[in-house]
Amino acid sequence: MKALGRNSKKITATDSTGMPSNGAPGIFSLPITAWLNSTNAGILVTDEKHRCIWVNDIFAQYMTASPVNLSYTQLIRFFKPMVTEPLPLEKKMKSLRREKKPWFGWEVPFVNGQIWEITYLPVFNGNGFSGSIWQAIDITRRHNVQEEIRRNEEKFRVILNNLNAAMCETDVKGNITRVYESFCRLSGYQEEELIGRNITDVFVPEGNRAFARALRRKRLEENVPLVYDMEIKLKDGSSRWILASSANIYDRNGAITGGAGIHMDITHQKKLQTDLEEARKQAEEARHAQKDFLASMSHEIRTPLNAIIGMAHLLEETQLDAQQTEYVNILKHSSGILLGIVSDILDISRIEAGEIQTNQREFNLRELIQSLRHTFELKLGRRPVKITAELEANLNTWLIGDDVLLNQILINLLGNAEKFTNEGEIAIKATQESWQDNKLWIRFRVCDTGIGIRKDKLELIFRNYKQAEGDIREKYGGTGLGLAIAKQLVEFQGGNIAVEELTGYNTCFSFNIPFMDSRRPLTANTGKLSRKLLQRSFEEARVLVVEDNPMNLRYIMSLLEKYKINYQLATNGPDATYFLESRQYDLILMDIRIPGMNGLELAQKIRADEEQPNVATPVIATTAVAMEGTATMARAAGITDILTKPYTPDQLLQIFNKYLNEDETELIMEEVQNLSGFEFNNDLDVKYLTDLYESNISYAADLFEIFIRTIRDEVTKLSIMVEHHEWEQMKFQVHKLKPNFAMVGLTWISAKMQELENYLRINQEFYSEDIARLFKEIQEDVNKFYPLVEEEYHKMRDFIDTPGE
Repeated sequence: MKALGRNSKKITATDSTGMPSNGAPGIFSLPITAWLNSTNAGILVTDEKHRCIWVNDIFAQYMTASPVNLSYTQLIRFFKPMVTEPLPLEKKMKSLRREKKPWFGWEVPFVNGQIWEITYLPVFNGNGFSGSIWQAIDITRRHNVQEEIRRNEEKFRVILNNLNAAMCETDVKGNITRVYESFCRLSGYQEEELIGRNITDVFVPEGNRAFARALRRKRLEENVPLVYDMEIKLKDGSSRWILASSANIYDRNGAITGGAGIHMDITHQKKLQTDLEEARKQAEEARHAQKDFLASMSHEIRTPLNAIIGMAHLLEETQLDAQQTEYVNILKHSSGILLGIVSDILDISRIEAGEIQTNQREFNLRELIQSLRHTFELKLGRRPVKITAELEANLNTWLIGDDVLLNQILINLLGNAEKFTNEGEIAIKATQESWQDNKLWIRFRVCDTGIGIRKDKLELIFRNYKQAEGDIREKYGGTGLGLAIAKQLVEFQGGNIAVEELTGYNTCFSFNIPFMDSRRPLTANTGKLSRKLLQRSFEEARVLVVEDNPMNLRYIMSLLEKYKINYQLATNGPDATYFLESRQYDLILMDIRIPGMNGLELAQKIRADEEQPNVATPVIATTAVAMEGTATMARAAGITDILTKPYTPDQLLQIFNKYLNEDETELIMEEVQNLSGFEFNNDLDVKYLTDLYESNISYAADLFEIFIRTIRDEVTKLSIMVEHHEWEQMKFQVHKLKPNFAMVGLTWISAKMQELENYLRINQEFYSEDIARLFKEIQEDVNKFYPLVEEEYHKMRDFIDTPGE
């Protein structure tokens, strides 16, 4: 124990003590007993012979017996049993008696757990020793607190030194004031090599020092803790990556005196991150390579194969003898099998490469299933197999979903049933299963009376290249991919597929898929490629069209003129508001996203004021977003119906028939042949273009011209938005442009635009790399197919201008 009072002067009763002798305040005339009785400390007094002559009440409370009248030797024996270290106590007490010098801060631990702080004060009268005053203060609580603090400091010091967390402290200028063992271990420096040196100058490479100092200024000026990673240089010259967490240190007055930082070595994690990024890039490159390979394979294999199949059919129509007929039949059968195998392999590869995307649009489920039934009836030929289709009566509205993927699933399952059923029945069944989250779930079943599947083989049939029995391939052929493709396409759309038992059938595949219900009832004679209006026109009707997309405007204007409908155009919200307040219309066709005002807001405004002329006018929203949320919000805003872009003339005509035909009778339509004679380029989506334009090449040419004139400027705008991360503007622009590509037959680019819009609807910064990548693909596709669209436009113009065509 340090002797704080070893060199203190002896206390005497004379003026030499420095106390005033004349005119002194009254306190100095009080007897010493007044102080001894007033103190909160325990007091023991010994006389000049070191015998205990008095203790105060505080000291008496500490003792079980009184030490008064004990000699010094007896006094030592009195205290020795009470303390944990009796011999040092005896030695110290004898030393104090011998030296007669003041002693302060002597801590004595007792066996009962208490700790006393003893102060020894010898009292002199002149040169004569008069006795001693012993002061005892119970410091047990203070000592325990200090010990707990010390233990905690030691605990955290051990933790910091043994964890991969190197800690140091700096002043406000960044000069190191304290380092811990773990910091020395990480850096390679000794403590004395670091104290006083600037942490930035020592560890941060020169090129990053300005950034490091800026971080320190931010922490000090904004008074905020920081977390960041940084590359540093160690004593041996090697580089390491550290994750640093730094915070300010304060004095008792709350002023910032410096900072403390914990540094973790994340070099391994950084390397792993870099390796993962490199692996991601390689996987992306491999995916693109696979995509290019698939495109090449699709062309290179199917093209000669189609020629073989075509030549076989042509050869069959020539004069053949019996043997030649047999050879041609074998050739047709084998080439058909080969085409199926190639198609299955390419389909499963596209799915695994992530090239499958959904294209939501309105479709007629009854027509789709009846078309499949008819196709397979022809395929079954004279085989004694009946194919039936059953749909619940309440499935009587237009659905919104991907009819192409549904068609492929059903074709695969029907193909499987046809292959294994030699007689009996193949049945297609569709029932409404449930409504969940505004989605209509439909359960489909494809059942047959074929050879059936053993229960112990059910888990194999949905795997790639697997078939239920080993001899199936030899007897029936196939790749074992049809069911695997069906399963992945079902699950891709959020459904599930399984094999279930159904009375009367040996095999029954059951799957469900969610759709949106447009709530528009199906009408007779729908889904034809080209139609002609025989009765009734809408010449008395007045329609307001709110649309800003030039291609959509030209398209709808052409259709309105074709149906002899009076219309008014508005290209923004304020103009639409003016027209709506000025006169009454029979129908409002309005894009949900228009400049100047959100289409939903405009609809709410129309419905809000009963004094307005169009408060009860049907409002049809045209939108490229066929999502459940969009439909729900639209109806909540007062929108009557939804028409999903891009829509066919027939779909628009159904809207007119529904809302402009007062007697609610259907228009009489008849199917007419494609009289134009124009054939679209096969590199475009020919089926979609035929559905869209109904052989009206003049309409098609007008829209192709608008596309050619505007699309490059629009894509350039998108490119600038990507570069500057202007995500909100880009989201609006992408939505506006999305239908344009489909209207010139580039439907796959519209699908990519939909994927791009999906990214823009969520965390854009997080997906910024995916957005840039996807836009680059779109840009490349536009550059690639723009010349084709331009060439197609000129072909259409030549076709229109050529007499007799």
